[in-house]
Amino acid sequence: MIAAIIEPIEPQFPLAITILAYVATGALVLILLLLVNIHARLGIVAGKLSAKSSRSSISVKAPAEEPEPQEISEPEPGTPFHEFLTEDPTRRSLTKKEQSKAYRKWRADKGLNWSKSSEDN
Repeated sequence: MIAAIIEPIEPQFPLAITILAYVATGALVLILLLLVNIHARLGIVAGKLSAKSSRSSISVKAPAEEPEPQEISEPEPGTPFHEFLTEDPTRRSLTKKEQSKAYRKWRADKGLNWSKSSEDN
């Protein structure tokens, strides 16, 4: 009688199959969660696309309004960029790209850059 209590009972399935079943179940749950997430994202994208198409059809029918002219921002007085613009008033009429290029050159000429210029090397 004591021997029957001490003897281990053989499981119905081997341990490897039980572990494999749990891992497979976990993987299926993760796949299900990913599919739900993808479905939700597709719903959001579809909503945005339909809203965008409805807005574009409305905007085509609406009369075009003239955009208000944007005010040109003035640099604060006392800044190096303000000094750069006041030295030569024609610099204000340059495009932003041209202004930036001229400002970088002006800073290098004045020695205001942190890095050494190529002339020092």
